[in-house]
Amino acid sequence: MSEVSQPVLSSSSTPLQRGLLAKYVIVIMIVQLAVMSLVTTIVEHRQRDTILSESLKRAISLASSLAALSESYLVSYNFVKLEQTTEQIAAEEDVAYAIVHTHNGQVAASTGHQGIQGQIPDDPISQKSIHASQRLVQHIETEDLLQGPGYDVAIPVFAQGGTRKWGTVRIGYSLKQAMSEIRKTRRNLIGLSLLALALGTSVAISLSLRISRPIQQLVTGVNEVTKGNYDHHIAVKSRDEVGYLAARFEDMREALRRHITSLAEEKERLEKANSMIIETQQQLIQSEKLAAVGKLSAKVAHEVNNPLAIIKTSLRIVAKTMPDTDPNKENLDIVEEEIGRIARIMKQLLDSARPTTTTISTVQVNEVIRKIMVLAEEDLATHGITCEMTFASDLPKLRLAVDQFKQVLLNLIKNAREAMPHGGTLRLETALQPPEGVSIRVMDTGEGISEEHLQKLFEPFFSTKHNDEGMGLGLSVCQGIIKSFGGIIEVESELGRGTTFHIYLPEYPPSILGETQDTEGYDSEEST
Repeated sequence: MSEVSQPVLSSSSTPLQRGLLAKYVIVIMIVQLAVMSLVTTIVEHRQRDTILSESLKRAISLASSLAALSESYLVSYNFVKLEQTTEQIAAEEDVAYAIVHTHNGQVAASTGHQGIQGQIPDDPISQKSIHASQRLVQHIETEDLLQGPGYDVAIPVFAQGGTRKWGTVRIGYSLKQAMSEIRKTRRNLIGLSLLALALGTSVAISLSLRISRPIQQLVTGVNEVTKGNYDHHIAVKSRDEVGYLAARFEDMREALRRHITSLAEEKERLEKANSMIIETQQQLIQSEKLAAVGKLSAKVAHEVNNPLAIIKTSLRIVAKTMPDTDPNKENLDIVEEEIGRIARIMKQLLDSARPTTTTISTVQVNEVIRKIMVLAEEDLATHGITCEMTFASDLPKLRLAVDQFKQVLLNLIKNAREAMPHGGTLRLETALQPPEGVSIRVMDTGEGISEEHLQKLFEPFFSTKHNDEGMGLGLSVCQGIIKSFGGIIEVESELGRGTTFHIYLPEYPPSILGETQDTEGYDSEEST
């Protein structure tokens, strides 16, 4: 067993040690490379500028000297002396050629060029020099003249005190030697940078080895503690920050060893207590929901059913006493129909524990909304609410449960009315929703709903009303009804700017189990 465990320890320690060494050395090398590259670039650039600047000054000085010496010879047309003077200047180091032009551009004297005496050169550099009215320096790269980069310095010659131009003096100054000095300087700087890099790397390796050894000892001890060996002593004989860190880890190991047993027992007790709390909480939530449903059912059954029966009976008596031509008789029929719908809703609430059947009709949404608004407009007007309706004329007929659809709309209208206690505008819109469906929007200009409440608006038993005014089931029931139609209901709201409910209903909703067909229903009553 010892032969197997020893290589494992060695393999686990070596990568860390090598990693610290590599990181430290790489960082030092990167810093050195950056610094030396910057220094080399700056020094080389400045040295290059200095050499080139001195070369340019010398070229201008030589050209000025030749111009001063050539002035009298040009004026007197002494071309022999002019040729001698030109050869003297051309004998200077780094001068590739010297040319003296007359006032019309002809070559009066030249060195470094053969066969151009008495000619007017037509190359661009010569032309610019001939026509120059003041000193002109051109950087050239002509291999056949300078054998590398250089300067063509042209100085026009004027008679003393006059404005007439008698000619032009040109000096071709080669930068071959200057470039050689620049390359030499660059090589020296690169050599110094490599030497500094080698020395810095050696120092970095030495320091990293000195730092990584005590850290490796500390890591080995910490690994033993993480494996559960709390009796392993962490010993690092270092008097720096690493030794201080090792001492603190040793204190931590001792504290962990003393408290590990008590922590495990405390954890077990907390887990049991937490499990009991969660179980109790779930039971309380379920009990509250059941109590709320029972309270609602009992209250509705007791408070609504009997008055509804009395109202319905009274309506029938009133209807019998009214002549058939009375225009209010149709309104009484609508009221009686709505009372029947309320009774069916109460029955569904009380019988929620058993499955029920719904009557599906083919309806035109606009007609359903108009009939509902006939009942709601008077109540809304008493609260100072103005109703606006915008209906699309090309809507398809939908198959849905009319009573449930009315329940959704009336609930949204009721919520809108309560959101506008000081009056406002209620707007209902319908539109064709591609590819096949109807979009309904119910908008109010009320108080709006906060962002935190929007996320919980369709949750059962959630209500923003105060003083137990609502059970928090209305919107949850509306969402369930719309989903049963295969549709979607969404809400948008902003505090102080009103609320908008969006309803989408498909033309061909999914089948509803237990539904009964009513092919007449609203289809026979709607108008196209």
